[in-house]
Amino acid sequence: MTEMKSNRDLYWILAILSIAGYAWIGFHFFSSDNGAASLTVCLFKNFTGIPCPSCGVTRSLLLLMNGKVYNAVMANPLGLLAALTLLSLPFWMITDVLTGKNTLARSFLWTEKIIKSKKLVYMPLVALVLLNWGWNILKEL
Repeated sequence: MTEMKSNRDLYWILAILSIAGYAWIGFHFFSSDNGAASLTVCLFKNFTGIPCPSCGVTRSLLLLMNGKVYNAVMANPLGLLAALTLLSLPFWMITDVLTGKNTLARSFLWTEKIIKSKKLVYMPLVALVLLNWGWNILKEL
């Protein structure tokens, strides 16, 4: 029973995050200036003046939506990952709900276990995030 509740909680959290992501992108996409200068919510950048590793993901997603793949990658390569997640996650969740399976929850838990337990997996991921952060900082100079 506990696993079932935790899976349900995971699906609710992912659904809320997906809806929030779509709302955020929609707000920026439908604003007059594509939301480019309207909101900066990155607390790290607001306090330090240095962009965080995810700064530019919204810009990247907006560029992808306008068909500017190269510019999207240049804005922040993590935007491609965000786009893939925002496109696939809702369909995966709906499929699981309709079929009564928990493939997303099992995949999430398996991935989490692998990342936590294997240095050969999490160290390159940390390195990629740090490289992306360096990229974001260099773009600001």
